[in-house]
Amino acid sequence: MGKRSEGSSYGKPGPERGHAYGIASVSNALGGVDFPMSKQDLIDRYGDRQIEWTKGNPQALRDVLKDAHENEFNSMADVVSAVSRGHKKTIM
Repeated sequence: MGKRSEGSSYGKPGPERGHAYGIASVSNALGGVDFPMSKQDLIDRYGDRQIEWTKGNPQALRDVLKDAHENEFNSMADVVSAVSRGHKKTIM
């Protein structure tokens, strides 16, 4: 049986409690949003919220949402999926 590290992943500290990176930061920033909602409404209402897609690189949520090709979201899962696909296309 191998060693097990409690409270961290592979001995590396994770983000502080209540803080997230990547797609989790988008979910945190949009917590409590009532769907359905258009992309433009999300940007207008929540676009100024700061997220960290990567650690130490804060950016406005609008910058991440604008890369999503969809214009309507019925759920948080729709946003997560669209933002993930949009982000993959921008790094390729």
